[in-house]
Amino acid sequence: MIQLSDLSKKYPDGVVFNKVNFRLNPGVRVGLVGPNGSGKTTLFRLIMGVEDPDGGQVERPKRLSFGYLPQEILASSSDSILEVVMEAIPALRELEGKIQACSHALAQNPEDALLTQRLGDLQRDFENKGGYEIEHEAKRILGGLGFENAQFSHPMDSFSGGWRMRVALGKILLSNPDILLLDEPTNHLDLSSLLWLEGFLKSWSGTLVLISHDRQFLDTSVGHILEIEHKKLLMYTGNYSAYQQQKILRREQQEAAYRQQQKEITSTERFIERFRYKESKAKQVQSRVKKLDRLDRIEAPDGQRKQMSLRIPQPERSPRILMKLEKVDKAYDRVEVFDGLSLSLERGQKIGLVGPNGAGKSTLLKLLAGVEQVTGGALLRTEGTSVSYFAQHQIEELDPELSIIDTIYAVAPTWTQTEVRSYLGGFLFSGIAVEKKVKILSGGETSRLALAKMLANPAHVLLLDEPTNHLDMDARDRVEEALTAYQGTLVCISHDRHFLNAVTNLTGEVGAGGVRFFQGNYEYYEWKQAQDQVAVTVNESGGKEGTDPGKKAVYLERKKVANRLKKLPDLIAEKESSILEQEEILKNPGNAAKYQTIQQALSARARLEEELLVLLEEEETLREKYEK
Repeated sequence: MIQLSDLSKKYPDGVVFNKVNFRLNPGVRVGLVGPNGSGKTTLFRLIMGVEDPDGGQVERPKRLSFGYLPQEILASSSDSILEVVMEAIPALRELEGKIQACSHALAQNPEDALLTQRLGDLQRDFENKGGYEIEHEAKRILGGLGFENAQFSHPMDSFSGGWRMRVALGKILLSNPDILLLDEPTNHLDLSSLLWLEGFLKSWSGTLVLISHDRQFLDTSVGHILEIEHKKLLMYTGNYSAYQQQKILRREQQEAAYRQQQKEITSTERFIERFRYKESKAKQVQSRVKKLDRLDRIEAPDGQRKQMSLRIPQPERSPRILMKLEKVDKAYDRVEVFDGLSLSLERGQKIGLVGPNGAGKSTLLKLLAGVEQVTGGALLRTEGTSVSYFAQHQIEELDPELSIIDTIYAVAPTWTQTEVRSYLGGFLFSGIAVEKKVKILSGGETSRLALAKMLANPAHVLLLDEPTNHLDMDARDRVEEALTAYQGTLVCISHDRHFLNAVTNLTGEVGAGGVRFFQGNYEYYEWKQAQDQVAVTVNESGGKEGTDPGKKAVYLERKKVANRLKKLPDLIAEKESSILEQEEILKNPGNAAKYQTIQQALSARARLEEELLVLLEEEETLREKYEK
């Protein structure tokens, strides 16, 4: 157990925590949330003892092991990634070094009986301590995080920063610490590796504290939410979705209690003011004065935190077909990525690309953007079609010496200063902050600026590679709303399933040299994959000896369909209720002049109606199948 008692922490630029109290019990799984800069990483460092509080104390057991994954990994190594991960178990790493040294010496003196016996003793010791099983586990973890077997022997410094982050995560997971502290572990993972990590954490029994802006990952991985707000810590029971509901309820209760207390205070103050100088009322006046002095005053609920308000410049209406790949081949040296790939991008399509690491998702975006050239076949672009491309490396390519405002001027030279400042205000850059240079921006600020730069000019096609990395929850919501309202064509890669479900209407599974399309968002894709797997099970079980062909598998399929049909009415009702909420906003006369509120409600209603349609179509399809 870790106990924070009256803990305070401040830096030269302000107070981070003010007399906070918090207890972290063994085995609890906590999601740590709060706006960027609220002190999430600082809290990690205080818990571990890397930093000391300015007031209060942190109590922790003496023999407590931590596994801490920071947001950025700078260290590298000439050792292989398998050796780096195995460093998590120092005793075995030392034994392995002795075995290698002894083997080398024996190779020089093969007749030396003492060396032979020494090597045998070391190998038995390694085996008795589980060395071979741990090496197998290290390989399993690396494989789950997206590495190929052939890469296990590659030196760590031959990989990019994102891949080194995966190695660091693998080392932490292998060490099996008492407490896992993970700071944005999914930022450098693709979707398949993220799903693997979810599964790993589900079966892990230790204490977990997780910082993440991926709400679905939080929903799956934690059972409590710890919120940092106004320099305080507040614990909620349940996952992120439950926290959102509880927070709304808590705010409503606080508002009601605050209003009621303010009425009482106003009434009491009027009484005091009215009868202050009347001797006959002196006793009652003094009583009320004392009552006000003793009153435990309820704080007024803060207004909503300032949010991004994104307005993506809309392109002019385009032809139905914007781009085509015709029988495209793409290879790097002898590695074939695409073989005879043909596809068309049409007006209004919003495609989410999924598939295993190395399948070619980023390569496909680069081909469409013209960053990579096809090896064979052709890329055809309809005349006048404009394309904007966002990739993670573009963040690194921002000029560090330019200011925020000059970065936008560089791509929108005809805009007035008012227009540029207004546009940047939508990305939460305002006042003198727009004069800050790129080189001093945080990760979240840099991501926002890179998006602002890319979206400054209207385009018929947006190509986005992990556009929400480093953005907090509110920023992700605004990006989702803006892209939902965007009328052009979108192709994106994201490991954020909530983002894919909110924004896309078509899913492209990349792999085996091509792309297979599914007519729905990621949730539909998952459902369709499950249905296809049932069909495979039916076919495989049909030929088994001693079974009635397909009978058991058909029963299992009908059972899954029946369970899904039970859930669908509730899901449909939720969507319909949410649509009604948006319609109430649109009908409210008080919102008539609030352009941003109306636009957000229209976008949300359109997205919800599309999601409702997918659910209704799924229900109809399942009922037809179930009633056969």
